Amino acid sequence: MRQTILPLFLLLVFTGCNERNSLSAPIPTLLPADEIVIEQPKIIENTDMLKAPKVVKAPKVVKEKYKVEEVKPTVKKVAKKHPKVQSYTKSKQEIFSGGIMTDGLDIGTIRLGKEGTTTRLVFDCYKWNINSNTPSIRAHETGYYTFTYEPKKRRITAIINGYRGFSALHKAKVRTFGSNPMVRKLTMEKYLDDSGFKFTIELKKNAKVNVFDLKAPGRIIVDIFPS
Repeated sequence: MRQTILPLFLLLVFTGCNERNSLSAPIPTLLPADEIVIEQPKIIENTDMLKAPKVVKAPKVVKEKYKVEEVKPTVKKVAKKHPKVQSYTKSKQEIFSGGIMTDGLDIGTIRLGKEGTTTRLVFDCYKWNINSNTPSIRAHETGYYTFTYEPKKRRITAIINGYRGFSALHKAKVRTFGSNPMVRKLTMEKYLDDSGFKFTIELKKNAKVNVFDLKAPGRIIVDIFPS
């Protein structure tokens, strides 16, 4: 009996102590909703872990240079015309022509000169005088002429138109030029036109020839160069 009561007594005592401790513990007071402070969790930043974002550079734009080719217009060269003196080459012959179509002229004098290696023959043009064998009035221009040079024959053949007289020869048919190194003689040839004359100039050696006319006064020039 005693053995049964003692454990029950101890159980009651232990239970009573626990109830006394629970009654004596303070009751937590409840705060109003406005006064409740909720602590935010702290965010710890680790600067070692933060890396700056990589900056990607935009590609460089390279401007290509293009050379613009200039297109030059083609310019055609126009040969200058010489209405008075013309030279043609046909079978190694040279033909010179000039002057004007006229009438009533006279070859009054023939002059021969030399400068350096050039020999010059000058045919002076006058107005024809039917009453005199010696003209005295110089003509302003020359009549139409054609001189043909044949290098192989060393000969110049001339035809002059618009001339009624050739007073420089005084009705002779030939004129020689003595010791001149280039010109041998001038010979009159038959020509059927009564307002023109034909004659030849024989050369002593191979030469180059140029023929042209001048005005005021009118004269025909024959230049002869050694070739």
